[in-house]
Amino acid sequence: MPHTNTPPDGSDVAIIGAGIIGSATALELARRGLSVTVFERGEPGAEQSSRAWGFVRQQGRHPAELPLAAEANALWAEITAQRGATATGFQPAGILTPAETAEDEERVACAQQDAAGFGLRARILTPAELSARLPQLAGPWRSALLTEGDGYAEPALATGTIIALAREAGVRFRTKTPVLEVSLQAGQVEGVVTARGLHRARVVVLANGVGAASLGRRLGLAMPIQIVRSSVGRTVAAPVFTDLALWGPRVAYRPRPDGSFVIGNGYRGVGGDYDLTPNSFRQLRHFLPAYRRNWRLLRLTLGREFFDQLKAAGPEAPVEPPVNRGKIARNLAAFHRLFPHLGGVGLETAWAGRIDLTPDVIPIIDRPWADRGLYLAAGFSGHGFALGPSVGRQMAQWIATGRPGLDLHPFRLSRFTDGGAAHARHSL
Repeated sequence: MPHTNTPPDGSDVAIIGAGIIGSATALELARRGLSVTVFERGEPGAEQSSRAWGFVRQQGRHPAELPLAAEANALWAEITAQRGATATGFQPAGILTPAETAEDEERVACAQQDAAGFGLRARILTPAELSARLPQLAGPWRSALLTEGDGYAEPALATGTIIALAREAGVRFRTKTPVLEVSLQAGQVEGVVTARGLHRARVVVLANGVGAASLGRRLGLAMPIQIVRSSVGRTVAAPVFTDLALWGPRVAYRPRPDGSFVIGNGYRGVGGDYDLTPNSFRQLRHFLPAYRRNWRLLRLTLGREFFDQLKAAGPEAPVEPPVNRGKIARNLAAFHRLFPHLGGVGLETAWAGRIDLTPDVIPIIDRPWADRGLYLAAGFSGHGFALGPSVGRQMAQWIATGRPGLDLHPFRLSRFTDGGAAHARHSL
């Protein structure tokens, strides 16, 4: 994007969505000398970016995501070095993936081969090595994959730091200011429309997660995004005994400095709640293959969330998503079986967030119309927090110079209509 005079009543770039993707993009653009305004229907970082599990990993990624994941891990380390560990909670302490059955063991072995092919530091531990590394872990484990260099961060803390850095760089945040539409003039982006009127911008970025499909539809863009509700819990504090995160068959966890654990679903496929919305039906043909393959694991519902998520897909700040207490209880029970020495440590709190899921479980990062000023960064399928710093850097380079530094072609929106979308694959 050439450096031109900022419109008197606008910015060089308007970004819709002040989560980690939008804020990281704004930060990188401001560092390149562009004026940026970020519009947020609620408060910055208040939706999924602060509700994620907090895993920052390269292991188990779709091959197209690996370059982004590698760059993001390096950027998380860089931000942490600049601002301190208390600014991000980033700990590259390693992620452990144990195998309980022969099928688990095969998946773990395949994941290690994938990792080796991409140069990751991942190795298979024998049962004895696993016991030596984490002696408190109970269970008849056949093996485990340890990926060193991967780790975790504190989502609310780290997202807040990115937002603070963006503000320091001169980014303006318009909070509680929903965008009603992206305005086009003769097919060219001219800005965004809010209740205050037109904010002029030569470039607009849709980085608003679960709301992106709604705004895209008004521009004639069919974005296949299913909203998935993910429930997460946090235990009460216990004596600290490990800094390893774990992704097990039935439960995943990351440790926190106070001895508590954030717990989520395991890798055997039982994930979030697929609450049907109007966009679910509009984009049903894209999701049907995944529904058919995984029908035993899916919990499709049509109820209160249909209307709540209808609001979440619009410009208004969404209502609080309900927590699936049953899943939280099952995950906590599985966590208790892993560490009986904790004596059934209790649950301190639980929350839910809305994930913008695509049919192939990788994001949409695109410029759908060449040289017309619109960019898309949505559908991150639960990976946005970890990848955020890298996506922000790549988007900024693309906008400022006309070319990203990494290959973003696999993330194009047209893959869903040109046959380029792959089947969704397990993350492990």
